[in-house]
Amino acid sequence: MRSVRPVRPSVPLSLVLVLVASAACAGGMNRTYLVPAVTQCPGPATCQPREFESAYTFDAIILRSPATKFLQPGKPSLRLDIRGVRDPSHALVNGTVTVRILAGRVSLASFGTFPDASPLTQQAPIPVTLHNGRRTVSYMSSTPVPNGTITNGGGVEVLDPEGHRMAVTGSQARP
Repeated sequence: MRSVRPVRPSVPLSLVLVLVASAACAGGMNRTYLVPAVTQCPGPATCQPREFESAYTFDAIILRSPATKFLQPGKPSLRLDIRGVRDPSHALVNGTVTVRILAGRVSLASFGTFPDASPLTQQAPIPVTLHNGRRTVSYMSSTPVPNGTITNGGGVEVLDPEGHRMAVTGSQARP
């Protein structure tokens, strides 16, 4: 009769437990891939061909937000990973794009709900300087968010160096 020896893992179990525990404590980040901004079609019929608001293109713009139920005080509320931004001649951009955070509808527990597009709920645009078409930027509110705040909707837009919407939150299907 043969005896069976247990297989020893090549990585020490204590290291695996430390890595798993640190990943669990970190909470992780949600990822949302921004999509190209499409121009509005003014008519009742579809507009052909499809047009984009910006002549600039990008490989990926990834919005990362905390994977927690509530905002974490003192921690970034979003991070944007911008990759492969190219100008109309297809050269990588060394310049500035603008990130706009759209507020949506904001309600404070102790105050009530602000009117849509209230100046009190707007965020200043964030200039982001790209080098070789890429940059990662984090955003954290300069003022603490009051407990009980609820925001409906909102989103993120990235404007090209000429001020046209290049990327927006949305969804797309594989080509």
